[in-house]
Amino acid sequence: MKRSPDYYQNRKKLINLKSNKVKYKTNVDEAWEWFNILNEQIFGGLLEPVEKIYISNHKHYTEFGDVYALYHYDDKFRDKPTKMSFCKSFEDEKQFVEILAHEMVHHFQYTHKEPLGHGPSFLAWQDNFKLKGLRL
Repeated sequence: MKRSPDYYQNRKKLINLKSNKVKYKTNVDEAWEWFNILNEQIFGGLLEPVEKIYISNHKHYTEFGDVYALYHYDDKFRDKPTKMSFCKSFEDEKQFVEILAHEMVHHFQYTHKEPLGHGPSFLAWQDNFKLKGLRL
């Protein structure tokens, strides 16, 4: 894998990310920046970008309760574009990055035709996340 010119700077940015309980509001540009950093640092650049990232002013409400993010896909037609949507406000920046990385695992599962969900193919990423200081 060819490393980007910013590889070591991105690595440092990810490792230095701390939970500081300072409210963090994201936007689409920052979400894409972190998507690219995580793709390089955790996924080895293997992820194709999602079609679109949305930011909304509120949490999503599902049968599972309040959630901060959703990964949108069509399981019948896996060649269709995928999207991610996030609420705008998080406890801190680290929480946002961890949630984005979580959704990126689902994107990896989807694009590599693995079973979607929180089973073995999801949990296989746990050690890699831990090495980067993130919770899966």
